[in-house]
Amino acid sequence: MELVVFIVALGIFVLVELNYYRKHALEDLDLKVRFSKPVANCGETIEVIETAENNKKLPLPFLILKFETPTSLEFLDMTNTSLSDYLYREDMLTMKPFARHTRKIKAKCTKRGYYSFTRVNISTTDLLLMQKFNREFSNDANITVLPARVPAESLQTLLAITFSETMRRRTLLTDPFSFAGIREYMPGDPMKSINWVATARSNDFMVNQNASTATRRVSIFLNLDTYNPKKSKSLLEYSISLAYSYICELGAMGIPASLFTNGIDILTGTQVISNADITGDDTMRCGTELARIDLGCKTASFDALAEEYIVRDPNDEFIVVISPRFDDEFRETMKKIKRTKDSSMWVMPAYKMTPQAELDDTLVHSYLRLEVPGRD
Repeated sequence: MELVVFIVALGIFVLVELNYYRKHALEDLDLKVRFSKPVANCGETIEVIETAENNKKLPLPFLILKFETPTSLEFLDMTNTSLSDYLYREDMLTMKPFARHTRKIKAKCTKRGYYSFTRVNISTTDLLLMQKFNREFSNDANITVLPARVPAESLQTLLAITFSETMRRRTLLTDPFSFAGIREYMPGDPMKSINWVATARSNDFMVNQNASTATRRVSIFLNLDTYNPKKSKSLLEYSISLAYSYICELGAMGIPASLFTNGIDILTGTQVISNADITGDDTMRCGTELARIDLGCKTASFDALAEEYIVRDPNDEFIVVISPRFDDEFRETMKKIKRTKDSSMWVMPAYKMTPQAELDDTLVHSYLRLEVPGRD
């Protein structure tokens, strides 16, 4: 008789416990996954921060936190992580009543892009582990990974040509209202040019550098059309990195630049164009725009881009076109650019096995083949 009573009581307890957890296990439960910073450099290690809160009296014996992330964010600790098209992460813990859990997971940013966590998931059970309960939470966390920087030695020829083109028409006069950067103090510099904030940071006298009254702008045109029948993207990625690295170097030299691309921003769905002068302080903004280019989207017409911003533009500027595409149609576009702006140059990223571009007299002296390691 006692055994029967015990079994009945146990059955009642199980039913009550299960029904109670079924109704209340997922109440007052919250999960957020965020990044430690909104913008990161390619190759930088950041933290993915999980925060789970149980804001009720009911304990949760097992709680499994789940989220997915692109493979471009590489966890340093791959425990509880499965790999397919995405990385699927699962972390298990136990939560007491009114408890908060925070876990920081180190991840390496291996590729430029815009990444987000829009959905995260929690799974839990009742005390007797008889039934699993799931809930999906909306999440708003994103990170922009800047394009990788091209080694400085790869830019030496391009920078030397740029410096020659932009300096040859500058005057000796400087514009006191045009800021071109900061440099170390030299004998003869006036006291009024000292930048006291920069001086305090570096423990050495630093002075503001004014731009020439005739500083010549560099306009960078980035063509992201496919360059072979396989529609490979490796040289397109390199071209984006080259454009970003070039802009950073120009900013350090105090040379204003602008950027025009036929690539599409993954957030806005529009072309990435920065017509305003990009100086040292603007390179981060320009880098985030380049990072958000989606190579999976159809590009806009590069010929139309050149027609609007080069052929119809009367300004005197140095034009640099970065394009791994080199077919007949593109070379005709380059000839039109060269006839309009004699001070222009075509930089063609290529692998060693990439065929040589066929050049006539119009382009032969305005062409730079930039070979990079690897192959498609």
